Amino acid sequence: MEALSIIDAMKAKTESLEEHVSAGMTKAANNVVVTREAKIEAPKPPVFKGVRDAQEVENFLWNLENYFRHGKVRDDEAMNNTVVLYLSEFAMLWWIRKIGDVDKSICTISMWYQFIVEFKRQFFPNNSLYKARHKLRELKQTGSIHVYVKEFTTLMLLSPT
Repeated sequence: MEALSIIDAMKAKTESLEEHVSAGMTKAANNVVVTREAKIEAPKPPVFKGVRDAQEVENFLWNLENYFRHGKVRDDEAMNNTVVLYLSEFAMLWWIRKIGDVDKSICTISMWYQFIVEFKRQFFPNNSLYKARHKLRELKQTGSIHVYVKEFTTLMLLSPT
């Protein structure tokens, strides 16, 4: 009779643990909480059309990095093959030309950092830092403080020094 009560107690404990696991957590015998990793679908990066704008370039690359990090994509070839899916218009034409240069051994883009260097060389405006600093020096409050603070903050983010 005692064996049956032990079995019933173990069944009850197992059912209780299964309920906790299905809720996303369980307590082990030593009171350590174990949680499951939530499955969240990362938003796909926006398409980059080839705008020569520092903020657009940085945002595009940041979105890609987050997309790769969330999807646990760490392979350079996979990253380079994925990024081309999010290029269109002038950016796609640039990439097609770059692939031609790679085929002719004019340049190499096999590593992710090489893509970033080439991408920024093409689309990141050379004078964006100068322009942001110039606008910051010329900034004056002419309207509400909210508008001024927003413009000031934007310019500070564009000039990282």
